Amino acid sequence: MVTQGALETVDSIQAMFSFLPFDLIGDGSSGPSLFAVDEATLFISLLFIAISCVLMGAGLPTTALYIMLQAIATPALANLGVEPLAAHLFVLYYGVLADLTPPVCVSAYAAGGIAGANPFKTGTTAFRLGNAKVMVPFVFVYAPTMLIVIGDFDILEYLSVVGTCIAGIMLLGAALTGFMIAPMGMIWRLILAASAIMMVAPSWSSNWWGLALLAPVAVQQFLARSKQTPVSAA
Repeated sequence: MVTQGALETVDSIQAMFSFLPFDLIGDGSSGPSLFAVDEATLFISLLFIAISCVLMGAGLPTTALYIMLQAIATPALANLGVEPLAAHLFVLYYGVLADLTPPVCVSAYAAGGIAGANPFKTGTTAFRLGNAKVMVPFVFVYAPTMLIVIGDFDILEYLSVVGTCIAGIMLLGAALTGFMIAPMGMIWRLILAASAIMMVAPSWSSNWWGLALLAPVAVQQFLARSKQTPVSAA
């Protein structure tokens, strides 16, 4: 069902952007395209499975959650050619993320009760902050070297993937909170979020695009920081 839904979504996207002078998604038969059909199908399938894991994991303890997801969601990833360890960690990661996802967010309700805070506001804040790490499982799939034990391990590739992921997660966290070294407006936050996604994507070309998008945001942040009036010590 996931694969079929992903294929239908790919067909819809192709039809939606048919006005472009090039193929956004194609199989190479009608010329070069920005994305291959199998790549787009895998990505959309991962999105569908991630959403399913969050929905199914709502309110469940971790052990029962993993047992259920590995029986239901992992076979779908295996059919897409995902490495077994990456598939298991993918579904577990998103299943645990359900603890931070409103309106259930069991962990946030427990934390709010302990802190004497509004449970729902605690949940929405936790969801906003926790979403900075939401792309990491995709790295498990697209760059399994991050898991160290899959395939031919390359220390330089590993350090590159981990370093850009850390940078991307930090940038996405800044975009979600609206603050890096100074407050930023919505447009800058959107640009920074796009930069973060490019940094997390495991390829050198996407990393360069991420740095290119980060440059104007960094300039704006330094200028905004320099304009802030320092608070004098009492």
